[in-house]
Amino acid sequence: MIRRRYRMINADIESWALARAHHIVLNEGLSLAKAAQDLDRKRSRSLVYELRKVITAAIVEAHAASFDPQGVRPES
Repeated sequence: MIRRRYRMINADIESWALARAHHIVLNEGLSLAKAAQDLDRKRSRSLVYELRKVITAAIVEAHAASFDPQGVRPES
């Protein structure tokens, strides 16, 4: 699992959410689709768990950043 940290700028939440969703779908979603296509239940179940973790982390990150009064830029 590739995990990249994105930080929000308060005025640009829509762009952040779109970029984060795109990253999640490309990295975890496509792997899940491939496992489902191959009818690999064990791998599909594992990838669903990973997808949940990544989505949860993104939500927690967005929530935490919403309390940051300055807003911060993407980390490199």
